Amino acid sequence: MSLFSYLFQNFGSIMQIAGIHALLSIEGTVLGAIVAIPFGLWAYRRPGVRRFAAAVAETIQTIPSLALLAILMIWLGMGNTTLVATLFLYALMPMLHNTVEGLLSVDPGLVEIAKGLGMSNRQALWRVQVPLASPIIITGFRMALVTSIGIATVGVFIGAEGLGSLIYGGMQVQSASQIFAGAAPAALMAIIFDGFLAFLAVRAGRRSLRLPRLHLRNSPSAQTPLKGDG
Repeated sequence: MSLFSYLFQNFGSIMQIAGIHALLSIEGTVLGAIVAIPFGLWAYRRPGVRRFAAAVAETIQTIPSLALLAILMIWLGMGNTTLVATLFLYALMPMLHNTVEGLLSVDPGLVEIAKGLGMSNRQALWRVQVPLASPIIITGFRMALVTSIGIATVGVFIGAEGLGSLIYGGMQVQSASQIFAGAAPAALMAIIFDGFLAFLAVRAGRRSLRLPRLHLRNSPSAQTPLKGDG
């Protein structure tokens, strides 16, 4: 069967499987973001904690995906839960790293100015540092999601759903059309998400150039006239 005939006859089921693949990839990445980004915001001022967490996350990253799936399968069983847990673990390193690096890249002078104008540490973090670091943080999420889409194809070996089932099924029957029908949507999905998040990072970068100045300008202390003015 030709590629186009296979795609035409199975288009609905391929799109359904691709949708499941996307949801599993997003779920694992978002769970990683929920843990890694807040932890990065807390740990970036604590070098010891930051180095330990980075070492743990980098160690997880070095474990082959199939091996990590097999290890987690022992405790979580076969299926989508194990795949999502694996994607969650792989998502931690890029988002933790980029959150910390983004915050450390902010000019300390801007933070000191914000504090001098009456902002607390928390206000300076959310009004100055996070907006400036947001492009790098989004890039970390982008890296994690694209990686998750690729790793999710391996989930077929522990009974998870997704495009890996098409690829593996095609390998079993030696059907290049079926293999391509599984690989092409995964690649296209990664390209689309990568482009969209890259666009968001650029937009966030442009906004980050304006937001801190706006907050500093609107600070109550900045609006208070000095004695002798007027």
